[in-house]
Amino acid sequence: MVPNFCIPVLTVPAAILCCLMLPLAGADSKPTFMKAPEDQIGISGGVASFVCQATGEPKPRITWMKKGKKVSSQRFEVIEFDDGSGSVLRIQPLRVHRDEAIYECTATNSVGEINTSAKLTVLEEDHLPAGFPTIDMGPQLKVVEKARTATMLCAASGNPDPEISWFKDFLPVDTATSNGRIKQLRSGALQIENSEESDQGKYECVATNSAGTRYSAPANLYVRGASPGWSCARAAVTHGPCGVAGALGWL
Repeated sequence: MVPNFCIPVLTVPAAILCCLMLPLAGADSKPTFMKAPEDQIGISGGVASFVCQATGEPKPRITWMKKGKKVSSQRFEVIEFDDGSGSVLRIQPLRVHRDEAIYECTATNSVGEINTSAKLTVLEEDHLPAGFPTIDMGPQLKVVEKARTATMLCAASGNPDPEISWFKDFLPVDTATSNGRIKQLRSGALQIENSEESDQGKYECVATNSAGTRYSAPANLYVRGASPGWSCARAAVTHGPCGVAGALGWL
């Protein structure tokens, strides 16, 4: 006679089973793009900026290529984001023919590599298509008291109506990460509430539509009283001159 055996069955709750099937936090992962560069039409003598950001574990390294070679020129500058998420390839001043190319962003880590690219077209000022953006009013040098509100003005026209964006120290301004302290108004102006030392810098407004992209002239913002011993002259060492009136008034 065959004996009967009772085999215990372990029941695992569905929630625990689901958790066990998830990858461990911090596990290595291939890079993925958070922000990829976009095709641009710029003006000879002007500026073009390609933005590329990626995430992954370990944190990916971003490199830029032009025609299969790593970018290298006095007119080419790579500016990295403070959080290490990527970089901006800035080309200035633009040259017709010489700079027209496909620019490739590569994100690499120990798990893998991904690529994306964007095309740059450069036009002469006297051969711009109808509707190309025009900066009607660009930002001006401004000094603001710490904790006060600063507004950097910008107005642009074109057909179709251009979208306005902002760069600070050659990096795009991300209003979404400021908890509402920094916002772009419907007019296109950039409003900075409760100004702090980190707001100091060189600002540019950028007008973009389907015809192309135009940058404003840069303008410096200074936060007065941002640090002990602040003066217009001391700030000028890192951000450029802030005007004769300011220098005389606050030394």
